[in-house]
Amino acid sequence: MIKYRQIPSIEGNKEQNKVIYSIENSQIKAQVDTKGAQLMSLYSKKTDTEYLWQGDPAYWTGRAYNLFPVIGRTYGGTYFYHGKEYEIGLHGFARNTEFALETRTATKLVFFMTDSEETRAAYPFRFEFRVIFEIEGSALTIRYAAKNLGENEMICAFGGHPGINVPFGKGDFEEYYLEFSEPSAVVQQLLSENKLMANEIAPYALEDGVKLPLRHELFDNDAIILQRTSRQVSVKSEKEERYVTMRYEDFKYVGFWHACETDAPYVCLEPWTALPATDGTKDTLEVKADMTHIQPNKSAEAAYTIEIHE
Repeated sequence: MIKYRQIPSIEGNKEQNKVIYSIENSQIKAQVDTKGAQLMSLYSKKTDTEYLWQGDPAYWTGRAYNLFPVIGRTYGGTYFYHGKEYEIGLHGFARNTEFALETRTATKLVFFMTDSEETRAAYPFRFEFRVIFEIEGSALTIRYAAKNLGENEMICAFGGHPGINVPFGKGDFEEYYLEFSEPSAVVQQLLSENKLMANEIAPYALEDGVKLPLRHELFDNDAIILQRTSRQVSVKSEKEERYVTMRYEDFKYVGFWHACETDAPYVCLEPWTALPATDGTKDTLEVKADMTHIQPNKSAEAAYTIEIHE
């Protein structure tokens, strides 16, 4: 069983240059870093268990990136908008941005960032972007909210990247599996050797129509990216009564990942509204598929929920 390592509930206190805020109820406690508005802990009080990956640098120092305004990689690190080329990093810039805490209650945190000279060099839009965390019972909901402050249509994507400790109880990693809530026709978006989209799809066979057994080699070429799923997936083991569920109704795609070619003891559950770039093709933002288009002075949101079942 993975035990919880206490991170101080902080208001203005710093741990290794991190400012971390907490929310909790009688069942769970969540902690969030202002850098990237990144979830740092999802802890069950009932079983004294930390469910969120804790960033062991031997595998992956992240824990739960927030992806905005793009998902994954762009081809050559750049894309076009209105004929001009822009350079942007993996998963966009939100994950590396220092957010401000806008609102805090016992069970809710709202983190806020806006455009700057630096963001406009990579992404030529004026915007507000919020990441909202709210707990109810044994569930944590993470909501993304973007508002267009400019005069032209804004184009963006949202995504999550939370790592779940596996195992979080009895058994080994490869005794766990991912289970969708109901059978559905699942399509895999294939990746190239360069970890970009291959512009190919293929049926993805699930055991009994719902199960994806976890094996480390699944992630040797980066993420497994699926679409047309039931929009709800759980991490389970036959040896463990507890399980973790993610619901992602607002997202068309879901990715599963851990550090490539390793025996990493976690799996990331990644809801995405859009896909990374196709290998060999620089995206043109205006026509890129599945992007969210926001009119001036309008907003768009997408949310997912992680629930602990014990």
